Amino acid sequence: MNHSKRRYGLQSDPDQQRSVNLVGAGRDVTFNPGLNHVIGDITTGKTTFVRLIRALLGTMPDDLPPEVGHVQAIRGHVALGNRTWQIYRPRTSTRDALVEISEEHPNPGRESIALRLPVAGAQNSYSTFLLDQLQIPAIHVPRARSEPSGANSPVTMTDWLGYCIITGDELDTEVFGHKRTWRDAKRRWVFEIAYGYYEPELALLNAELRQIQLQLESLRHDAEVRATFLRDTAFADPAILEFQLAERANALEEIRETRRALGTAAGDVPGVQELRQTLLATRTRRADIADRLTRLEGKLKDLTDLHRQLTSQSSRLTRAIVAGEWLVDFDFIVCPRCGNDVEPARTDPHLCYLCLQTPRPAASPSELLTEQDRIASQITETSEVIEGRRRARERLSEQAAQLDETMAELSASLDQRTRTFVSDRSEQIEFYSARQAEIEGDIRRLREYSDLLRRHQQQLQGREQLETRQEELIARIHSRELSHTDAEDNVKALERRMLEYLRELHIPDLGQELTVRINRDTYLPEVSGRRFDELSSQGLKTLVNIAHALAHHTVAIDRKLPLPGLLILDGISANSGQEGLSLGRIRDVYQLLRNVATREPYKESLQIIAVDNELARDIIVDFVYRVALPLSQEDRLIRVPKSQLEEQV
Repeated sequence: MNHSKRRYGLQSDPDQQRSVNLVGAGRDVTFNPGLNHVIGDITTGKTTFVRLIRALLGTMPDDLPPEVGHVQAIRGHVALGNRTWQIYRPRTSTRDALVEISEEHPNPGRESIALRLPVAGAQNSYSTFLLDQLQIPAIHVPRARSEPSGANSPVTMTDWLGYCIITGDELDTEVFGHKRTWRDAKRRWVFEIAYGYYEPELALLNAELRQIQLQLESLRHDAEVRATFLRDTAFADPAILEFQLAERANALEEIRETRRALGTAAGDVPGVQELRQTLLATRTRRADIADRLTRLEGKLKDLTDLHRQLTSQSSRLTRAIVAGEWLVDFDFIVCPRCGNDVEPARTDPHLCYLCLQTPRPAASPSELLTEQDRIASQITETSEVIEGRRRARERLSEQAAQLDETMAELSASLDQRTRTFVSDRSEQIEFYSARQAEIEGDIRRLREYSDLLRRHQQQLQGREQLETRQEELIARIHSRELSHTDAEDNVKALERRMLEYLRELHIPDLGQELTVRINRDTYLPEVSGRRFDELSSQGLKTLVNIAHALAHHTVAIDRKLPLPGLLILDGISANSGQEGLSLGRIRDVYQLLRNVATREPYKESLQIIAVDNELARDIIVDFVYRVALPLSQEDRLIRVPKSQLEEQV
């Protein structure tokens, strides 16, 4: 992977100091370029401060001490690459909490950028913003290495900070959290991404290759089973199988011809042929009558509906005629509405003298009577037609019944005449029936073998295609894995650099020549053949951890690897007096940190924050001007206002 020189730190140019402010806790800490110290007695808040820096750049821890409740937010001036940002991070652990980000001192002619981003999320989150500014690839990796094509998990800024912040409880026990399963998994992914071992496209190619290899193995097993099965049969050769199928098909056709000939021979029995023809003609006649009955039933239904409609219309006309004869017109002499007198002569004769409108035209009684006569004649005619159709239906029904009886008699007579023929040739009929069933069974079995052979051939063809694809993938993977030579060179540089730092720290003699190796499976350091967990003392583990972490950052700067340029070491002298960590070696640690922090090109690209207890006088004298935050029992990290202290008391 090629990445730019953009680095990360809490510092910028020497004349532009950066700070971290704990809003609500009365604490504002200014950091200088290079090496910075945070010193103080136990329980003064040093480790809490380290964890709050992690919260500023990553996720908020859940188990902070109670006094952190006074902190409302964390405000930081942070240099990301070649830009400086002011960040306001609320003290909350919710994923959707909004972080306010604003750019400081943008280039002339360009407006400053201001953003509000959620702490976490799939896209456009605070974490992805930090990765983008540092030009660190935002990559999703498999949750389980054994399932490269399964569910993915993002490598977040918090995961990268695992290589940057080493707390006191980890410095002498763990390598970037390797004893905790989830952190160890992300630690390994960060290593592979940073040093060039992991490429998403290469991972997809490897996943596809594994799937094809599994398919090929399954096909190989199935092919062996089928080949073994067919080898024990007479049908292993497709040509022989096709020949036997054709032979059985010809034999089946001969059997069917023989059986058809036997059926035809039954027609030679006297009277059988005539009976068959008569029965066939009778069935044809019966089908014709059934069709005529169906059509007749439909016509009867239509005529019945018409008769009902005509009868209903005649009844309505009768009511209208009666109403015209007996319901006479009323002459109103008073208004039915208000009771005033009404004069019929108040309007023209053709208008209603009540509503003053023209009355609607009404049919005369003679017209109604004429219409009544016409409908009555239609009713009579329809009734006669219905009666005729019913008589025709009865005649057809009688004919159908007679034909049914005739067909039954003809069938019985035909059965009686052919029964003797069948009994005389029963053995012959049974033989040919059994022979036909046997040949049909052979054909089914041969076709099953043929299908099996065809699938076998298809699988062989599919296997050839898969093998071709496998060769293509192997070639592509090999071409990409050539770049792993660079990754291997990066790791070898890390081993050389760590060995150099261990020699400067004068670590105790381990009984053999001092060597350093990074395990290519776990990516953990091995010193003189001993794994980190096998080292003899906590003091020795502290020295190895410091050299290992520092080597990562300096090699990353030298080789332009993507790693944030921030290293925080907490509790360096916590194991002072333990085996392997004398006062002189503690002095060597601080001397190494100072030398690295003041050396080109690290002094502008790497910021080191050393957090420790009160140091010996002969050590602190050399580093007093680099102390960024001195803490004591009288001046702890969280400065609670006196008013609040009095309320608590």
